[in-house]
Amino acid sequence: MKNKLLIISLAVIVALGIIPFKTFGAESLVSKMKGKILLQVESHGEAWYVNPKDGKRYYMANGSEAYNIMRTLGVGITNSDLDKIKAYKNAAKKQSGKILLQVESHGEAYYIDSNGNANYLKDGEAAYQIMRKLGLGIKTSDLNKIELSEKDKSSSLLVTLYQVLEVVDGDTIKVNLNGATTTIRLIGMDTPETLDPRKVVQCFGKEASAKAKGLLFGKMVRLEDDSIKEELDKYSRPLKYVYLEDGTLYNDKMIRDGYAHEYTYDKPYKYQAQFKAAQKEASTNLRGLWAVDTCNGDTTKAADSSSQSSTASSTTTTTSINKYYTSSYSTSKYYYPESCDGWKGLDASYLRSFNSLSELLSAFPSKTLSPSCN
Repeated sequence: MKNKLLIISLAVIVALGIIPFKTFGAESLVSKMKGKILLQVESHGEAWYVNPKDGKRYYMANGSEAYNIMRTLGVGITNSDLDKIKAYKNAAKKQSGKILLQVESHGEAYYIDSNGNANYLKDGEAAYQIMRKLGLGIKTSDLNKIELSEKDKSSSLLVTLYQVLEVVDGDTIKVNLNGATTTIRLIGMDTPETLDPRKVVQCFGKEASAKAKGLLFGKMVRLEDDSIKEELDKYSRPLKYVYLEDGTLYNDKMIRDGYAHEYTYDKPYKYQAQFKAAQKEASTNLRGLWAVDTCNGDTTKAADSSSQSSTASSTTTTTSINKYYTSSYSTSKYYYPESCDGWKGLDASYLRSFNSLSELLSAFPSKTLSPSCN
């Protein structure tokens, strides 16, 4: 009976791809895991690479991070030696777990797996696929026996998550940032408009908004700054990249799946090349807003003809009841009747409309009429 249970247990371990590390001490575990890609199976499948040189683990949050880490930790190899590794498995297995850089060419990177195969790390997407394909499952308790890299020890990205309180639209969210509700503008992406009263509901806007809410609303996310760009946009909103709990870069996903355009505001940003490639992939495969039967890539038009009629009707109604507008931004002081064009310059993310002045003042009692409207 005991032998039967043992066989069943081993079968489960093999099926799940989880290595039974409990017989190893910390030093033995590190030695055996050098060069391996590990997936944290008791969490959200976070991926780690154990550097053969220092025995420390490096966090690979996504394909781009995996690509950068693998290239950073790679060692140079001549073309002739690389050819030998590709041709002879025994020679290749001696380099198992290493990342080799083809120094006599253009620095092409290869990860040598335990079977002696040279896996070409062409870009972030290739690195991500290799990471998932070759990763070995590991329990958190065993993973913790392997020392963190110096970068990961000092990084708050591993532990700091923020709750999404509101999805304003696909590229703007509100999060609980250190106890305060903070509006975040996402870098490098732009989704079709659905809320700006000055514009029609744009093509694929509702779909993009629904997708964003499904991915983000109420969820815990990780935020990343961009050292290349400024920290705030012109409305003083923090500019960030957003990662889902499973490590997926949300900005990239929305573009790659056809729910957003790549967007460069005034200068390059960290993931610009990656996002442009994601957009090309989406357009080539006619995903989402790129499909012929949705927007064919042009989201400036109305969602549909009925939406256009509805918008025109809404405009007529709005004019007849003379709406009032203001901004919910903390330093905003004024309100604007619809007949005063000043409200059209307000940021759409903070723009609030009311059917009467009394309704507006009930919500914002300190607001006064803008001097530009006199």
